[in-house]
Amino acid sequence: MIPSRPNMKILSIAIVYNLKDKTRTDDLHEEYDEIETIEAIRKELEIAGASVFLAEQTADLAADLIGIKPDIVFNIAEGIGKTRSRESQAPCVLESLDMPYTGSDPISLGITLDKYLTNTVLEKAGVPVPKAFTAGNALDVKKISGAFCREGRWIVKPRWEGSSKGVFDDSLAFSQEDLYGKAVRVLETYEQPVIIEEYLPGDEITAAVWGNDLTEIFGMMKISPRNREGEFIYSIEQKRDWRKKIVYEGEDVIPGDVSGKIRERAADAFKALSLRDIARIDFRVDAKGEPRVIDVNPLPGLSPVYSDLVIMCRLSGKSYGELIRGILSRALDRYNAGLV
Repeated sequence: MIPSRPNMKILSIAIVYNLKDKTRTDDLHEEYDEIETIEAIRKELEIAGASVFLAEQTADLAADLIGIKPDIVFNIAEGIGKTRSRESQAPCVLESLDMPYTGSDPISLGITLDKYLTNTVLEKAGVPVPKAFTAGNALDVKKISGAFCREGRWIVKPRWEGSSKGVFDDSLAFSQEDLYGKAVRVLETYEQPVIIEEYLPGDEITAAVWGNDLTEIFGMMKISPRNREGEFIYSIEQKRDWRKKIVYEGEDVIPGDVSGKIRERAADAFKALSLRDIARIDFRVDAKGEPRVIDVNPLPGLSPVYSDLVIMCRLSGKSYGELIRGILSRALDRYNAGLV
């Protein structure tokens, strides 16, 4: 555990990140950040009065940070490789160097990247989630589809990916044969287990949470297709073409009983997973009108243009600067450094 620093004065901040290769057409770097996002964060932190340094996550990250000697790190690094622990990589380095940083710790980040573990932990904590199964190979998929998935509709996606990687417009399965084919596609393409999740037909709603011992739900947003044809999935194709395909609406369009349950369940999920400082928690409403948690994002995207969290803030009347400096403030509170 990093000791508190009651007299820490923030003079320098390092942003730790992974840089997106914009020339790629696949989704390998989908979670990584564009340089425009990193520079936008830098600008807001400089407005807070700090000197800001950039530290891309490479094999030299520890040496770079030792050279910079930042007072605190603003961590947005998604990690390198394809393992389910990749989001924990940068925080592990930071903890080994005894450097304060924003956001959740390595254990929480490792659990939340793994969709099946997240589902399991939340269900145990009494937070409503969809029914879900996991399979590590084609034979397991056949067993699951035969024993549990004879009826209904099922979302098929990689077990430990974010930013809708591996979630396509056609990821909804309507039959055992369809489910098997789509699950094998995920197994072969992403080289990891598949999660088979009950499809919830209602609205998709996301909530913004920040805080630590005390949490605040500071934004909520309904996500809908502009032209609904069949069942809606907030897929990678939808996100990449969001201006043409998606409508984002604020909390005022969400029924009061639903928004009230989301507020309660988002806070419960944040607590159950021991998250810190910031998270975006995604819900789908089931056939009975009950919102259930479908994903938890303790490293939410911070693009000033297209990230869900930022769009949600705009709809809630909060500026980009308030968001960035608010995340930093909550991290500083944890280290007893006061507000920026």
